Amino acid sequence: MKKALVLSGGGMRGSYQNGAIKALREIGKADFDIVTGSSIGALNGFLFVQGDFDVMDNLWHTVNQEMVIKGAMSTDFNLETWFHQRGRIKSFVNNYIKDGGIDISPFLELLKKVYNPKKFFDSPIDFGCVTAEFPKYEPVFVTKEMMKEDGYDWLVSTASPYPAFPVHEFKGKGYVDGFYNDNLPINFAYQLGADEIVAIDLNMDPVHPNYIDRAGIIYIYPHEQTGHLLSFDREMMNHMEVIGYNDMMKAFGKYHGIKYTFKNWKKPKYFNRFIRNILMIENRISNNSLIDSLKGYDYIEDEVAKELKKKDVTDDELFFGILDRLMTMCTFDSEKVYTYQQVRDAICVIFKDCVDENFEYDPRALDRAKLSDYISSLDGKAIIEKIVHHYFYPQHEIPENLIYRFYPFECGIAELLIQMLEELGAE
Repeated sequence: MKKALVLSGGGMRGSYQNGAIKALREIGKADFDIVTGSSIGALNGFLFVQGDFDVMDNLWHTVNQEMVIKGAMSTDFNLETWFHQRGRIKSFVNNYIKDGGIDISPFLELLKKVYNPKKFFDSPIDFGCVTAEFPKYEPVFVTKEMMKEDGYDWLVSTASPYPAFPVHEFKGKGYVDGFYNDNLPINFAYQLGADEIVAIDLNMDPVHPNYIDRAGIIYIYPHEQTGHLLSFDREMMNHMEVIGYNDMMKAFGKYHGIKYTFKNWKKPKYFNRFIRNILMIENRISNNSLIDSLKGYDYIEDEVAKELKKKDVTDDELFFGILDRLMTMCTFDSEKVYTYQQVRDAICVIFKDCVDENFEYDPRALDRAKLSDYISSLDGKAIIEKIVHHYFYPQHEIPENLIYRFYPFECGIAELLIQMLEELGAE
């Protein structure tokens, strides 16, 4: 059985892979036979093959714009946009890249220093990277054997995000970033003989969502915004490393959760009751959608599935997906590792006012025509507070049909909060 590590492109987001690789090494799961990658994933990948983990870590803790580009460069564009709108590249090039293009000589010198052909070819780990022949953007799948003559040039090619970087030319041909073909070369790993795969995607919208939750594949990707590909924001790179570490630990069951991270996880006693109540809430949402067709029968579950880029979700994923929304609303730190009790107690403090009998629940004396406008103007936290308050004080009525129609997901969050409050109160 051959195991492959597959690393996507994503520019400075590559620190996420550094963190994930640290986790793999820590838990003894870094014994790969094959590494494939595209762009920055290929660069992290060849360092993995060489066994230069300290070099990789040092680079991600010190890299800055001056180490990659000589002179100033604007990074206020999104490379993914150029990929999907190639017709705009010509005008962009004319206005942005003049007089021979951006000077990436620091990057080229850096790559020469860290690429060690002896270490690379002495390593028993097979390697492959992806680039594209310019200007037709035809894919080139570069094997370790192909790199025996032009290893350095192939590495430059896979990490040349045109038009931000110039086309890399050698032996009479031009090449650009692997991004233009397969930014996460899972298929290439299979072609090289892989049976099992660990894929580390750097994109919040996964490159190959069809590979998520498949037999023989562990697929991780960040569940929050990660910044631009060419942003050298030190704080963001450090943050990405931490969440990459946490996500890989979750993938192997060492931690738990989706966006946020939990240790020593044990399902709360109310778990099954909570899932049952969510199904009942879904039914109420469906009943209200007979009037408003915007909501479906499994609205809450479908929302979680959509965020996870899946067709269906497990009960655990449904729980954590709703909890993620609640924790994001309460501005929890996604780098930290929590216990369930820490999170529950902190959330209950944040929402404690809504369980007071004197909480202002009444949507004022509005006529029916203005009531819908008022309800739809409230933010999610305010709606959740009113739903929770109504649960504990049912005599304080709220227009439930409008709540289910305008705020279906908040109904699911409120149900989780109610369970937490009752559990805490019973202790």
